[in-house]
Amino acid sequence: MKKKDIIFIIGLCIVIGVIYLVYEFTQTQKGGKIEVYYHNELKETIDISKNQIYTFEGDYGTFHLEVKDYQYRAIDVECPNHDCEEEGWIQEGSSRKIICVPNNIYVVQADIAPKY
Repeated sequence: MKKKDIIFIIGLCIVIGVIYLVYEFTQTQKGGKIEVYYHNELKETIDISKNQIYTFEGDYGTFHLEVKDYQYRAIDVECPNHDCEEEGWIQEGSSRKIICVPNNIYVVQADIAPKY
């Protein structure tokens, strides 16, 4: 190999290393918030760094939201179809939402929540 090739490879490794460190730094910032809406009205803002199960009353019945390890999901929901439970765990920073149509409840990341 020529000297130019070695310098190019070292430079490329440095660039890749810097990109990786920036990516890791932005991914490890935990502590986001989610918002729970009922009939398009904000009912509660939840810190997802605290493991807990929250209960909300909807139009059809009870809606339970489990928050654990910077993730959240709908569990034990009283509704006919349970589509919201099938959504599964949602990671912090995801743009996915939990929507329970029969209960008129939806859960979304606070930074992407609609402003009414």
